[in-house]
Amino acid sequence: MNTADFILRVRFDYNDVDADRIEDPLILDYLNEAMAEMFKLNPSRFIKTVVAKLDDSDLQQPCCCDLLYSVDAITDAHGNFIAELKDVDDAAQSAFGKRNCSNRKTDARSYSKVANTDNQFTVKPPVSPNETVYARMTCAVKPTQIKAGDELDEIVTENYAALVDYVLYRLFGAETESMSSQQKSALHYKQFLNGIAMQTQARRAFSHIQQQQGYQRSNPS
Repeated sequence: MNTADFILRVRFDYNDVDADRIEDPLILDYLNEAMAEMFKLNPSRFIKTVVAKLDDSDLQQPCCCDLLYSVDAITDAHGNFIAELKDVDDAAQSAFGKRNCSNRKTDARSYSKVANTDNQFTVKPPVSPNETVYARMTCAVKPTQIKAGDELDEIVTENYAALVDYVLYRLFGAETESMSSQQKSALHYKQFLNGIAMQTQARRAFSHIQQQQGYQRSNPS
């Protein structure tokens, strides 16, 4: 399935199969807007494993990671494990007066997320200029722009109906002088939200079933 299929579906539902009312680029703009909205509503759907080179500093902000969940390990450039990276809550340590209670030197590194940021964290000890350090992270990564002629990836096809609803919400919403169009717009936005929620619940249920099946296989009665 590609963008042409998606555009045709939108045109059919919008009663514009002959392309008399709207142009293809506008539909794609709204599709990309829908993907961005879905990222805001459910960033966990966009989780990826990312390997990034750390900066020569204690403060890190990897550009390939839009929302940081965890820093999992020190690795080589290909993501192969080298050492653990312990998660330390600096704020909690400061609150309990334990920040400087230990001055033991160690080669092991730790990290701490920076409060009120999406993807900043600090590492201790800091990365020095003569080091090359890579880390493997679990992140939510914003979707890339969908362009004309692109094949639609799995996340689009899984949420196909909801994304069509979002585009229709925007198209009908632009018809400000029509009360019926405004009502249709509101309905499609509600269906978009419901569709995203249902897809999230279905994925969680499927994951739970897989976990149960795995447990049953490893623990036969």
